[in-house]
Amino acid sequence: MGICRQLVLVAAATWSLAVCAGDLEDGIAAFEKHDFNTAVRLIEPLAEQGNIEAEYFMGTFYMYGHGVAMDPPQATAWFKRAYGHWETQARAGSPRAMVELAGMLTTGLGVPRDDKAAVEWLRKAADKGDADAWAELGELYVEGAGVPKDVNEGERLLKKASAAGSRRADEMLAALSKRVEPAPASF
Repeated sequence: MGICRQLVLVAAATWSLAVCAGDLEDGIAAFEKHDFNTAVRLIEPLAEQGNIEAEYFMGTFYMYGHGVAMDPPQATAWFKRAYGHWETQARAGSPRAMVELAGMLTTGLGVPRDDKAAVEWLRKAADKGDADAWAELGELYVEGAGVPKDVNEGERLLKKASAAGSRRADEMLAALSKRVEPAPASF
């Protein structure tokens, strides 16, 4: 294959990925604006092509009837599809996929709820230095879900995640500070 043809193929593949990424970002933006019809129109073709985030969004659309008729069995099918893809990536070592799996396991979307399995995936991702894994694990300690409740350990993990740049940890710490008020000093 000539160098010119190779460059054309690489350029076409890059453009195709950029279009997919753009459609997903545009679809998510439409979803956030509650323009669900546009979100479905942009995201569904990506889900059909196996884009994991798009598959997850399709599950959400069908679960809540956003831009499509509410259809819990269809939602479950999309969630299971996303879960299967994320599980493959997690088993291959992807910390992000491990965190996504844990999220699905703690909510029971498409799979039976299993907080203990979620904790295992989060610990694996945390061992790889994933800040979002520390944040999610911290929240589980605060709530006592899948681990013994330990607000101090949860806060420690959330602070570690926040220091590593996790915006999710910042949000959780803010919420925690509102929930945990120091006892008034008695004199």
